[in-house]
Amino acid sequence: MGNPLTREAFKTAMARFLKRKPESLDENALLLELVQESFLLVEMIMELQDQFPIRLSQEDLRAVRTVGDLLGMLAAKTA
Repeated sequence: MGNPLTREAFKTAMARFLKRKPESLDENALLLELVQESFLLVEMIMELQDQFPIRLSQEDLRAVRTVGDLLGMLAAKTA
């Protein structure tokens, strides 16, 4: 499911945005539990898109619910 180094880079960037340690981000954790306000979730996605050469559409994000879903989606876009 994508390059593990890429997934780790995304996880590190997400952790930095959320002001957490990367190892504290469980891949089964619901994104809405980590980021209670939807605009912050959008801001995090925008920051990831700025930091990495990736573009995600609303359609891409429809099925994304967990940290693992997002990491998988980001990794798939770089493959």
